[in-house]
Amino acid sequence: MSETFLIGDPRVFIGVTLVLGGLASFAAGRAVALTWRPLWLLPLYGLPLAFAMRFLHWSLFGEPLAAPLAALIAYGWSLLVQGLAWRFAHDALVRRQYPWLRQNR
Repeated sequence: MSETFLIGDPRVFIGVTLVLGGLASFAAGRAVALTWRPLWLLPLYGLPLAFAMRFLHWSLFGEPLAAPLAALIAYGWSLLVQGLAWRFAHDALVRRQYPWLRQNR
């Protein structure tokens, strides 16, 4: 099995999955945190994002739609970036809403 079969063109994979998908995942994770929603919602938001990334690969660049490894990587990347964005935004909200929590530390 070659790398091209597993993830397609590496340049397209980096551009669509890591950059565009990462930005969309960051926005989704931040939006979940800013509305005080729980962390367990992130996997639910990650699935459509991963499907959208694979759809862009297929529709714009003619890569295989059902590439299991690429889909898993896209989903994992989406979860990682969403989790980081959720943590940053949630911590900022907590610091702003409850400033006395940090005074004793």
